[in-house]
Amino acid sequence: MLCDALGIEAEFASSGTYNLATMTKSKQIHIPTVKSREIWLLYQVLDIKQKMPNQQFSDAEHAEIYSSHRPDIPAEIAEISVDFLKQKFVGALDLAVDVGCGSGQSSVVLSPFFSLVHAIDASEAQIQEARKNRAAANLIYSVQEAETLPFESGSVQLVTAGASLHWFDPKIFFKEVRRVLAPEGVFVTYTYHSLRPSLDCPRLSKEADLVYQTLYSYWPQEVHSSLEKYENICFPFEEVLRIPKIRQKFTGTFSDLIGFVESLSAFQIMKKKDKSKAENLIKVFRKRLEELLMTPNQPSSTAIKLYRDFYCILCRKD
Repeated sequence: MLCDALGIEAEFASSGTYNLATMTKSKQIHIPTVKSREIWLLYQVLDIKQKMPNQQFSDAEHAEIYSSHRPDIPAEIAEISVDFLKQKFVGALDLAVDVGCGSGQSSVVLSPFFSLVHAIDASEAQIQEARKNRAAANLIYSVQEAETLPFESGSVQLVTAGASLHWFDPKIFFKEVRRVLAPEGVFVTYTYHSLRPSLDCPRLSKEADLVYQTLYSYWPQEVHSSLEKYENICFPFEEVLRIPKIRQKFTGTFSDLIGFVESLSAFQIMKKKDKSKAENLIKVFRKRLEELLMTPNQPSSTAIKLYRDFYCILCRKD
């Protein structure tokens, strides 16, 4: 468990929350001296750079596809996050930080609730897309790695990581989140696996399933924790609440579904390894959708009902 890596052994309460009152130290955590701390931090940052698992999102073409075909996060997740925060935090909502913001889909939904939202991502290409397509007066985008949050200790009320936690070094990231969060501050992470045709379209759903199954072997190892709904991650916070499913339904287009598949890191890996195989996968998928929708002349604009399921974890720091 990741709590062991942080020097904490967690006992899961039957209520579905972690309670530090029932936690015990499993081992001592070495804290560097002041003199050695700068060198220690430097090694940590260098280690992060060496372990960077995914550089795909640095590609401008991929970032543009991601921005165009990944729908914004449902407002319900932002509302649930703020409601959870307000249960115990009574101060002003001055600052929220969205880590691994991509092209801003998870950031803009926070702007109505906070005086300032600071969204960060390691990809310059993604940040450029966010600034271009999802701007707001109280929203700042900047290029920054998740493990070195540029905020004062105790200055942030909400930290979010939308479909991005699996890319981070959890040991360093969680320490940084706890450092920047105010007392009673909240960390929220969530993920989703796919965009799918409505359940009342079984034949369309079957075709989508075949595509996702084909891509499965191309997922990087880090993504598997997301595919497992972060169930094997131990969150080192005083209170942890899991919400198993938040379903987002909307009417999209033929192109939305195709573009979503092309935006997936698994597809981009397939494309880099075997471009013709990736192109053929999309070609066959597109043809089957055209046949099922019976709209060969205007497939791109054909409306279809789509949905995706989110898995959400809310954490509070005392």
